[in-house]
Amino acid sequence: MNTFSHLVASLLGQGVSTQNTQLGILRINGSDASKFLQGQASCDMTKLSESTGLYGAICSVKGRIISNFFVIQEQEDTLLIMNEPLVEIALNHLKKYAVFFKVTLSDASEEFAIESHFSASTSSAIPDALSEQLPVEISHESITLTISDSPTRATLCLQRKRDAAVEQVNEHMPAPSQAELLSLLTARPLIDVEQSEEVLPQWLNMQRTGGISFTKGCYTGQEIVARMQYRGKSKKQLALFSWEGDHDVSPTLLDSEGKSIGSVFKSARFNDLNVAQIILNIEPTDVDNFFLGGQAVTLQPLPYRLENTK
Repeated sequence: MNTFSHLVASLLGQGVSTQNTQLGILRINGSDASKFLQGQASCDMTKLSESTGLYGAICSVKGRIISNFFVIQEQEDTLLIMNEPLVEIALNHLKKYAVFFKVTLSDASEEFAIESHFSASTSSAIPDALSEQLPVEISHESITLTISDSPTRATLCLQRKRDAAVEQVNEHMPAPSQAELLSLLTARPLIDVEQSEEVLPQWLNMQRTGGISFTKGCYTGQEIVARMQYRGKSKKQLALFSWEGDHDVSPTLLDSEGKSIGSVFKSARFNDLNVAQIILNIEPTDVDNFFLGGQAVTLQPLPYRLENTK
């Protein structure tokens, strides 16, 4: 495995599907749902429709991500897909502001079975930035959201648990570990509960993945997020790395002189291959060699560009 395309091909095979039990759903219902979220989410909620979803974040007043999410619209329901332990945290945070709007908030995680699907990409070009609007297909049986088209076509499929048959099928669906690695390669991450209020959106490249609108107006944390973008005081950014061998390595990324230059954000392993999303605190072009402890690791390309991010 000496190229990125070989890495992806070795993971993808003929396609990968898995039940995604890590994800949960926060439902917002009511006539003020869009207006309410417009003041809380980093993405532009006016661009949400039944045919286009969004990627965004709910931030604290300090601009730190409380939870980030993919959001879809199904009739009167606005559904925020996030890591399941964060549903309650986000719910409690949003309730403080919801009292001023005609909305109801609830945890809808138990109503849906969520599947992740990965197949061959239909695009070979690397865009400067990913689209804000994500394709959505809604049928009587399911809702399908395309979250990425590079380096693979990645989708989330939501099925309502209306009968025992749906639950039984999903309970017996295999959960191949290569799906975790393929998800990391999309470089459009969802934070885990231990990362809540620890990272700024730009540290996850959300300014390049459609997760931040700089034209929508005010939302909680917007002043800090905008200041970070236009004053450019932080070099922190998400990067992809891979290596073969032991998965139990140092969480701190080092240069050849042993200086700390980043930390592991998420990682996964399949067979002998490891992939990690790492938050760098330097420009990756400033360093030739990278190490996690004594393990040499290889910088891999992102499915979008970070140059000229201002």
